Amino acid sequence: MLTYEKLQDLIRKYDVPYNHNIVPGHTKAKIKWILPAGIINAAAFEQAESFFLYFAEDRIAIFPVTGDWEGGEPLEFTWDEIQEFNVNKGFLAENEMQLKAGKLDLKLKISKRVVNNPWVKENNAFLESVNYYCK
Repeated sequence: MLTYEKLQDLIRKYDVPYNHNIVPGHTKAKIKWILPAGIINAAAFEQAESFFLYFAEDRIAIFPVTGDWEGGEPLEFTWDEIQEFNVNKGFLAENEMQLKAGKLDLKLKISKRVVNNPWVKENNAFLESVNYYCK
């Protein structure tokens, strides 16, 4: 489960400077199949992968996480390497981020709020206030 302690573990493990600049995110969930069954329909989704997204003056880092929100080795991009970067603000719970660097084209969802984790909302507000979503 995502907690503030898991965020602190990531910060300590990778010694990243923290100033409300890390938010959780995930891949878009895709529908694999739908089975119409009268009134109720059943659907199977591909497993969404979760990440910690780190924004800094010089780079973005994407930390993959395990099922228990343990951070793994980051994929890092300097702002100079990024050819295209866009964050579309969502209406309710998520923003959508697109990042292109070389042949890599990432589309991720950024969680704006997570139950029992007020730091997520605070960090998103900070990132918007310093225009990290507009680089």
